[in-house]
Amino acid sequence: MPPWVASVPRLTTLCSRRAIDHFSSPLRCRHVRNTRPANLRFRAASTHVSPTAINYRPNIPPENKELYDVLSELSGKAEQYVNISRLQLALRGFAVDNAVTRVAVLGLSSQVGAQRLVRALLADPLAGEQGWEGELEKVGEEGAVLLRSGDENDAHPPSPLYKTLSVPSRILAAHNLEVLVSTLNVDVARTVISPADSSMDALLVPKLQATSARGLPVPYPVHKTLILGEGLDSAVAFGKFTADSTAAVDMVKVAIDLPPPAKEAEAIDGAVATSVNVDSGMQALNALRTSVQNATFYERSWFASNLPTISKWLTQNLEPAVSTVSIKPAHSALVSSILDNIETNLVRADAEYLALFTSASSSSAAQISAEMTSYVEAWAERGHEELRDSLDEAFTSKNWRRLAWWKLFWRVDDVGMVLEELLERRWLVDAEKDAVFLAGRMKQAGFPEIAPPVPVIEVVDEQLEATSQQDPAQPFPPPSNAQTDLSTEVHHSSLWQTILPTTRAALLTSTLVPLHALAQRLILTTLSTTSLSSALSALLYVSVDSFSVFEASAVAALGIVFSLRRMQKVWEGAREDWMKRVREEGRQALKGTERGVKGIVEGRARLGTGEGVDDSVKERRVVREVVGRVRSVLAKMEGR
Repeated sequence: MPPWVASVPRLTTLCSRRAIDHFSSPLRCRHVRNTRPANLRFRAASTHVSPTAINYRPNIPPENKELYDVLSELSGKAEQYVNISRLQLALRGFAVDNAVTRVAVLGLSSQVGAQRLVRALLADPLAGEQGWEGELEKVGEEGAVLLRSGDENDAHPPSPLYKTLSVPSRILAAHNLEVLVSTLNVDVARTVISPADSSMDALLVPKLQATSARGLPVPYPVHKTLILGEGLDSAVAFGKFTADSTAAVDMVKVAIDLPPPAKEAEAIDGAVATSVNVDSGMQALNALRTSVQNATFYERSWFASNLPTISKWLTQNLEPAVSTVSIKPAHSALVSSILDNIETNLVRADAEYLALFTSASSSSAAQISAEMTSYVEAWAERGHEELRDSLDEAFTSKNWRRLAWWKLFWRVDDVGMVLEELLERRWLVDAEKDAVFLAGRMKQAGFPEIAPPVPVIEVVDEQLEATSQQDPAQPFPPPSNAQTDLSTEVHHSSLWQTILPTTRAALLTSTLVPLHALAQRLILTTLSTTSLSSALSALLYVSVDSFSVFEASAVAALGIVFSLRRMQKVWEGAREDWMKRVREEGRQALKGTERGVKGIVEGRARLGTGEGVDDSVKERRVVREVVGRVRSVLAKMEGR
């Protein structure tokens, strides 16, 4: 397995070391105070899962060490101006010799067509249908598929993000290539792109959704992306989707599945879009497999489908142009694209800074800041009162009493529903609505939306231990000191408007399933202990003559009392811990929101007095200097 493959996380859950976190450890890391002024920071390119290894020091090839070191410096200096997941992919490419190149094939709203296209490109026409082709067809729309060079019988660790198939393809083996097949939703009316993301991020950093548990989409950065649409409508939809950015010709290719023209069209090298016909390609493949005598038909249909153009693009820029150059053009293009994005973000940050400085210098800025601070404090006070009163009412309600330990025998299936209803209807609902009006007032007053970036720590366990294997007395495993090959330290823009809904989503993700599983395990354990004690009592009564009915019944009663007492203690303790966590997370979310708004207000106030200007200019100057050094080292490696 290539060493960077382990960088892809198996499941993302906020602030959790495992898929199921211990709910007694609050998610406070999302509200860590950042002392830098709001005006000195800029939004990051995306939230992401960084594939850096813990306790892992790769043996960097000597020819790549200089570039690897300067890119590592860039990841620390420009973390708020760069898509860290793409930068970490670039670092992985220079950490080993002959690094794997990732290519994504994304179908527009449908994955089936993309799977058929990949099958036509990678299948061997001189061999019969292979097992991986049937497996690829069976996947359908169930989830993403990762095609990797190897024997079909190779075993792969299960992943909730994608299904891995080994393909004995000469193309994959010769170019050390991996292909991810997934979908891309280009419905502009329904697709929500965060302010930190762009459509190009969606193309080059596709998001994979875990299928085995609830969780956030996981980014999977790639070097190149092939988009497959069906019909002219999909081409129009894709054009609207990418209207906010300029596609890199050598990194993104668009193929539209259309009927073959009457006259074979001449392929244009370097074109961003091209037409293909997957059905013609598959017919050609099946015809040659049926009989070698169909070679003429195969050649005619294969070129009519225009798939050779896609195959040529797939393997383009995967080998250095000259033997003296060690860097692959696709990896070099990735670094250049990252540097271009950083410089674009720096220019945008300068523009926002100047606009903010201008608005802060007005005579009414101080008065507006004071009014906004007062409004925020009043909002926070109302939020804390709502948190106290709503949760007090919820924890004394009839629904909460339905989860008493002795009612679990017939209410165990209602645990998840009751907890979800409590969080959705009783946990800071009014405060979240008022935050919308607060955001409107902030925008009307000319304040920026971005607060200082807040680090989010997301650590994912490689093995995703099953809930059923946990000790019932420990419903959520405490943080482990064991080594893991994933470090998912995420630095992203802190949109204060999203703190409340994100915290609620984190609570729903990390606590509902474990608590429900705990209830089921307690029921099973209690019934098992009771049955065993009753069986032992009957056995003693039958086999031991000196045992009376009273003495045998005492053994059964002891087992029943012990099991019920243990069930009561563990369940009521788990409920108390959950209540404390919900209150603490609400308090921390309110404080984080208040702190974010005040940071923006105070940052503009400091700008009005001229404070912090030197720090902001110095920070961006340092980033530009590092970018310049990266370009210099990259040019030297390319022989320019």
